Amino acid sequence: MTASLVFLFTSGWISAVAIALLWAITLIVARRSPEPRSTFVNLAPNAISGSALLAAFGLAMRQTQVLWLALLLAISLVAFLIDLRIRLAAQDSGLRRRTD
Repeated sequence: MTASLVFLFTSGWISAVAIALLWAITLIVARRSPEPRSTFVNLAPNAISGSALLAAFGLAMRQTQVLWLALLLAISLVAFLIDLRIRLAAQDSGLRRRTD
């Protein structure tokens, strides 16, 4: 058991397992919502950001080139910013300043 866990982490395969689990949960949550397509569109940037971070972790464990890590981290940042914009747009009316 311990040898298997060590192999999963040192080989970087743990990130592939985590990415598969992340997307499975995202799809399950989207399918169970009243509006599956809309929910998936709202959850996708967050899942993409997490996937890019997990992939960067897995490649870092395999000591890959820094350029690939930087690219994955940049993808994660862009996806995070898109996710943030979606979340703030949903709260837009509550964030406006009332001056009357």
